[in-house]
Amino acid sequence: MPEMRGMAGDDQACQLPTCAAVPIQRPRFLPHWQLASYALVADFAIVMLAAFLSYLVASGWRGDLPLRYGFVFLGSALLCMVSFAQAGLYRISALRDDIFAVHAILPRWTSIFITLAASAALTHEPGLFSRLWFGLFYIAGFSGLWLTRFTLARQLRSWIKAGYATRTAVIIGDNAATANLLARLQGHSSGIRFLGVFDDATPVLSAAPQNLLRRGNIQNLIQFVRQEKIDLVIITLPVAQHEYLSSILRQLRDEPLNIRVLPGEIGLLRGAPVKLSGDELPGVKLITVADRPMSDMGFFIKSLLDRSFAAAGLILLAPVFVLCAALIKLEGPGPVFFIQPRIGYKGRVFNIMKFRTMNHLACGSQPTRLNDARISRIGYWLRRYSLDELPQVLNVLRGEMSLVGPRPHMVGQQVDGRYFADALDDYAGRHWVKPGMTGWAQVNGWRGPAETIEQIERRVAHDIYYIENWSLTFDLIILVKTIFVGFTGKNVF
Repeated sequence: MPEMRGMAGDDQACQLPTCAAVPIQRPRFLPHWQLASYALVADFAIVMLAAFLSYLVASGWRGDLPLRYGFVFLGSALLCMVSFAQAGLYRISALRDDIFAVHAILPRWTSIFITLAASAALTHEPGLFSRLWFGLFYIAGFSGLWLTRFTLARQLRSWIKAGYATRTAVIIGDNAATANLLARLQGHSSGIRFLGVFDDATPVLSAAPQNLLRRGNIQNLIQFVRQEKIDLVIITLPVAQHEYLSSILRQLRDEPLNIRVLPGEIGLLRGAPVKLSGDELPGVKLITVADRPMSDMGFFIKSLLDRSFAAAGLILLAPVFVLCAALIKLEGPGPVFFIQPRIGYKGRVFNIMKFRTMNHLACGSQPTRLNDARISRIGYWLRRYSLDELPQVLNVLRGEMSLVGPRPHMVGQQVDGRYFADALDDYAGRHWVKPGMTGWAQVNGWRGPAETIEQIERRVAHDIYYIENWSLTFDLIILVKTIFVGFTGKNVF
């Protein structure tokens, strides 16, 4: 797949000190994406089972199943999951509220059947599907979906009551607002586990109770969020301290966090005129300051699809792998693969894999140039058609990369005598997602050497645009464009 050529540098793993506070107790943990995946799989299974059992009843318990019914079974299940996801039925608030689930499921399940009926009518083939099956499927599907959600909601509420957290949060600000917030949430089944309070003020435990100790200042918080899985950061400092708040947000801008502000005591009032991100804290009004570019569920689905497609690609492209490896070995001594450290998700370092395209003794850390004498004859053609990038499917399978995302740079890369991170304010934002084998910048022609500030700015601008507008559809568009324009180009060398 395409790569930004001409990158060079080195890196070291992020070794961060542990915050000087009481060690975190790690209870049994049920993350949101895991709970949502249970519901997702359950919905798919229920729809498929309801469709099949309805067919057996409608057909007089015959075992032969026409292929057209199988396609409708699968299409209905997929439509169900997509429609429910758009309705927010996989959020924590929906998963623990069976009453909301009934009101939300009924119209969407009905709309799916209207879509199926309209599609069948357009075929102009009467009797294509049994009307009895159609009616039984509607009733059985809705009943099964509701019963599953009812059972899951009761189980989820009992898990939360037992202290099995679903999300984690930290608070910035050791003050009365923090004490009132914690008191408000004591009796709620919010599923939030608070891990600590951070404040630059004198470290005196005033508002933080004994089970929620002060863990340091804002710099300690930056270290903390890199070590721990944090879902939510709540700022309880007075809004009047806007300069201090701006300073905090600048320090946190490099971390993919959901950041909210409690607007003083008004945020704790019922019916307060402040916009709330619906399902985060029950009975508490919060102002959204920043959101992670991808939810836990989105991250899970993207990773699942990445690994599935990478595994399929590895199998289908096995002959190409073998041929490339054989040609490299036949041309001369040296390893088949070229391994190099790159910056990945959250700035962590991983070893990227590529087919070796340079003469073994000439390989080094210097940027690749046009007509570089170090490139071998076979290496020229591998690079010309981006075949040297194929081993990165192994990085995808290991969870270090994604099929689509910002191309991973090597730390130490400089432009005009400055490191990339120092030259561009938004540079660290490209590490909020996993790096990709291909990306929005690459399919728009921003490949090749990075020798000027403008070249880096344009690449980073495309990367940030991708991150801020990510969707599975956007990923598909980039993959399709890669097939047509991503494998070759004037900057591929």
